[in-house]
Amino acid sequence: MLNVDKDCCSVIAYVDAHPPSLSALANLGVVLSEQGRLREAETAYRGALDHAPTMADTHFNLGLLLASTGRLEEAMASYKAALRCRPWLAQAHLELAQSLQQMERHDEAISRRRSGLSALSDSEPDDSPGRLLPQVLELCRGTGSAPARDGWTHAWAVTTCRQRLARAHIVGGRPHAALEEIAVALGSAPDGMLQANGSRVEEAEQWLRRAVALAPNDPHAHKHLGQLLLETDRVEEAVGAWLRAALLDPTDHTAAFNAATALRLAGRNQHAETFYRRAVQLMPKDVASHRNLGAILHLNGKLDEARRHYHEALSLAPGDPQTTTNLERLSALVSKKGLS
Repeated sequence: MLNVDKDCCSVIAYVDAHPPSLSALANLGVVLSEQGRLREAETAYRGALDHAPTMADTHFNLGLLLASTGRLEEAMASYKAALRCRPWLAQAHLELAQSLQQMERHDEAISRRRSGLSALSDSEPDDSPGRLLPQVLELCRGTGSAPARDGWTHAWAVTTCRQRLARAHIVGGRPHAALEEIAVALGSAPDGMLQANGSRVEEAEQWLRRAVALAPNDPHAHKHLGQLLLETDRVEEAVGAWLRAALLDPTDHTAAFNAATALRLAGRNQHAETFYRRAVQLMPKDVASHRNLGAILHLNGKLDEARRHYHEALSLAPGDPQTTTNLERLSALVSKKGLS
């Protein structure tokens, strides 16, 4: 077993004589890096890679170390080496994109100092960070279904790449493409990601609002914003977004249904009834629409009509537990009031 406190050169010499311990040397690099002993960690990583140059994780960890010390060019070379070994390593794509962004800002600052211009020239070379960044993010996005040792971390990296790609689309004046990326990112984010990192929710909301500003008459923009607001329990704001979506496209069942749901959560039951009715009209065979219309009619005191929609929901989905429970409660209420 390797001793972390050994002199690093003697550790490398030990591995030279005992190649089977390469994984131990790579792990030693991780431990040393976590201890802040970066020079020794770099030596350990490079020693492992000298013997086994196809260790994708070690290339990646070396890249992280190099980036943390500002050696972006070397870091990018390490990330690229990791991707040559494992093209679906989403974290390497993400960190490569991060390094490209940092280099882009650096190049832009130099350009401004030299020319006095407020932005980079349009004649950006094909291999410039600004040109390469979207390509890297798209490659990262494409790894979403790839196998991964750590599924949560992989999904986190892919989701983050999608959010950054959405940002690039917004900056490039492509709100529809941005909306598609944000929608998938929100839908595929691993459990706990958005809750654990409120800044990512704020970032997603920022780009959604910019998309809405660029395409105010696009119902999809309002739908995606409304969904995010509902998921973060900002009900009153969600009501506005979903109502706007439903008004822009009166034939959209999802917009009508979610507008009704947001209104119900906001305690505006009469208005919720209106939009649940529209949802039933748009999709008369949808169980959830009948069940929810029945529930809101139940709350609004329209018991006979509520019963009819519960029965319709059960005819579409016999034995549906939620509808059955609601119908039993309705029957108990009717019996208590002495109604038939």
